[in-house]
Amino acid sequence: MRQGVVPVVCSLVMVTSCGGSSSSSNSTPSVNPPGKCAPTEQNPLVGLAAITEEYKVVVWDSPNSSTPRQLEQIGDDPFSSRTGSDLTVVETVAVSEKTCEVFVGACCEPVSGITFYDKDKDGEWETLMGHLPVISPDGERLARVAYEELLISSVTNPEETTVTVTLPKADVATIYRAQWINDDEVALSGFTNDGAYVWVASQRTKSLREGVQISNTIDGAAHGTYLVGLIGVDESDNVVTQNFATKQKTIIEYRYPESLDLRSTDTLSGFVRSYVMRGKRSVMVSDNGALTTWFGNGDPRALAGTYVWAG
Repeated sequence: MRQGVVPVVCSLVMVTSCGGSSSSSNSTPSVNPPGKCAPTEQNPLVGLAAITEEYKVVVWDSPNSSTPRQLEQIGDDPFSSRTGSDLTVVETVAVSEKTCEVFVGACCEPVSGITFYDKDKDGEWETLMGHLPVISPDGERLARVAYEELLISSVTNPEETTVTVTLPKADVATIYRAQWINDDEVALSGFTNDGAYVWVASQRTKSLREGVQISNTIDGAAHGTYLVGLIGVDESDNVVTQNFATKQKTIIEYRYPESLDLRSTDTLSGFVRSYVMRGKRSVMVSDNGALTTWFGNGDPRALAGTYVWAG
């Protein structure tokens, strides 16, 4: 079911939105319990992560609390007078719904990006090549973009890459968003000289589908290219993207996962800094830095602080 349009404090935002066989016995099919950091209607914040305007990472990674935890500075502080020109700045965060492990992506030195993770749970960060870390719906696999490759590994052993998918050449396309859309596929959005595209990589086949163009224009003005691209996947398994309509309005697009053809559209008033949708939970950072999240068709919840990204 899709979610409706809801006004939020400080901004007007749009909120988007099995069968099985039976045997002759009366036994009930087993259902895997949700992971420790899987959001629920009772605890919709667990598993959430955000990056403040000071580029500090905040995570809601306690299954028994709605109080966030702010991590120590990861990467460079872009506001520090001691920071040089070669910055490594946090960009996105992934939290495993199964184990609550945290992976922080940073760019852009080196050019392939870096993903930080606390392997030994001792507050000391280890690093992996690649950025834009995203975790599969079952919480077990980590994917990250490393220059011209998508690298997939297990969450428990992220140093060992198990699947590599070749991405478009770096001089052809810039990838800036990633999201698992099911247990096998990772959607990626980026831009080329022709406009904005979405590609889908398959872990099973180790291949990349031909890109689907979602915009043939790129606005390099104040809000930049990054307003066009992937939002994620909704609770009905539609792939959701955002696109320009006018300078005051953004189009939200719902696409069939198999073809990425348009299924329907909605509109979003104004600009947003980030908008991420993972199943039933949606997370939005408005243009003024206000963070709002909602679960299913529940009421939007505004969280304290100002942010540049959340998901």
